[in-house]
Amino acid sequence: MNDDQLHQLLRESPAPISLPGSFTREVWARIETDAPPSLSAALSQAWQSWLGTLARPAPALATISVCMLLGGGFGWIKHRETFHTQGELAYAESINPFLREVQQ
Repeated sequence: MNDDQLHQLLRESPAPISLPGSFTREVWARIETDAPPSLSAALSQAWQSWLGTLARPAPALATISVCMLLGGGFGWIKHRETFHTQGELAYAESINPFLREVQQ
């Protein structure tokens, strides 16, 4: 059988084809999973996943708690460093009148 005969036979006997409604969507989903994602698409997907995770109450509360603890800890460390320095200078200024004149 040559190509012309095959084409003629295919045209004369159409087979009824019924595709499901989600056929196109499934085909494109398979194509997208096989294609390697670009860097921007991967970053966008990671960002959306992260925001989706934070949208739930437990991870959101944990994230806020960690941020507050870190901020409070850094603030306490900074305050502790400046408190000792300011306290020592205040004592030195109170006993040495020349320091008060120099800094004014």
